Amino acid sequence: MERHRSLRMTLLLAAGAAGCSNAKSPEIAVVTLGEPQATPRDAGVPEEPGQSAPRPPRGVGWVEERDGTVHRATRVRCDATIDQSACSGTERTFQCRTDADCKEGPRGKCVSSVGQIGAYCGCEYACESDAECGASEACVCKGTGALREQHSVCAKALCSVDADCPGSTCGLSAYFNGCWEQVTLACRTKEDTCLSDADCRSSDENRGAACVVTDPEAERVRWECAGISCAIGRPFVVDGRPRAAQGAARDDWRAPAELDAASLSPEVRELAAAHYVAVAALEHASVASFARFSLQLLALGAPAALVGEAHRAALDEVEHARLAYGVASRLAGRAIGPGPLLEAATAPLGAGVAEVVEALVEEGCVGEALGAAEGREIAQRAADPALAATLARIAADEERHAALSWRALSWMLATFGEPARSAADRAFSRAAARYAADPAPGPGVHEALGLLPARALGALRREVLTEVIAPCRAALPGLSCDSTAAQPSSPPQASS
Repeated sequence: MERHRSLRMTLLLAAGAAGCSNAKSPEIAVVTLGEPQATPRDAGVPEEPGQSAPRPPRGVGWVEERDGTVHRATRVRCDATIDQSACSGTERTFQCRTDADCKEGPRGKCVSSVGQIGAYCGCEYACESDAECGASEACVCKGTGALREQHSVCAKALCSVDADCPGSTCGLSAYFNGCWEQVTLACRTKEDTCLSDADCRSSDENRGAACVVTDPEAERVRWECAGISCAIGRPFVVDGRPRAAQGAARDDWRAPAELDAASLSPEVRELAAAHYVAVAALEHASVASFARFSLQLLALGAPAALVGEAHRAALDEVEHARLAYGVASRLAGRAIGPGPLLEAATAPLGAGVAEVVEALVEEGCVGEALGAAEGREIAQRAADPALAATLARIAADEERHAALSWRALSWMLATFGEPARSAADRAFSRAAARYAADPAPGPGVHEALGLLPARALGALRREVLTEVIAPCRAALPGLSCDSTAAQPSSPPQASS
């Protein structure tokens, strides 16, 4: 029996889709497209009080300064070796069978990995020089700066070397946002709000923040402080970016947690505490997301049942945040809660049909379905009974929230017709691209505490995309039974 059958049936029933419940979709592939050519911008220097100007360009190749910042003085060739073992053909899950299947980047290798859900076979790509990368990309060598990837990678390049940034440097940003690693080369400018990671870590709760480029596609690219902002589930998105409150020392946002923390080493406790602080912040932000969704439903004239469920889901997220902050506080040995989430009061409502449908599909229909499956998997692996019970409760609620999203989508398709269907098609394609790639590896792996290997999470998500999301999408009322989501068009770079 398929292990995701129960989740699939729950969502099919929620969407009112029975006629095509056995629909299958082709395996979702990861496709990486080259970016348009970008023109390096003139770079200025920071002018804010208390900030010093970046050091003038110097050196050869990759240069690491004393404050930990890294910039590219000149082009350099990288070691393109991928040390992971080739696939044997006996793995459980396959994105590839041989190296010849890995065509989406330079020097593709089909490698084997063993994760939480068993042996997995997937593609890895490495580069030796910029010439092997796409337009407006540069080859970043393994071991450079904060790069997590264990081999060289092609990165978005708004500049190539320091000479492209008059009076400044071409800095390396390796931003792990909780789902994937976004690697960018960008000039340091007077628009930046930070110079180094040290500028971003003013408290224990913010120790994971880094000085990075968060949006290389912005009209004005700048370096700013950012931490984990992406996780499976329903994020609170403002201006295209998930938002969450920073941590604060407070005791009124945590539920009692009985897990055994005394038996863990200080290093493991710190690692797990940082993970659950990030989880808790995103659960806290989901309260705002559901509050906004409730208002959107009212603006669109939704039935009372849907509005009521959205409000109940927001209350669930309050409890999820309390549970996660309780776990984080127990592990850290101190009280941790959320600071203010100012964007909750200033974020635009965005009540247009297409806008609401696209967010609902990506954040609810897909995101929360994946969150439910992931939460159930983690709960089954958790060694501590109290932690397992907490994670299982959250997973069960996420499944109900996913069902709400599919019910709401079914209503919108029936009510608004073609505009809603077109928006749903676009959103399913983007969601497939976003979640088909492996997430970047986190700071560590500790399966008994819920920190799973990146490849295990990636393989699990692809299973759910294929076995749950695709057939449910094909079965939606108003869409043909043989309809499948379009292939991913611009996914994030896959990481291991």
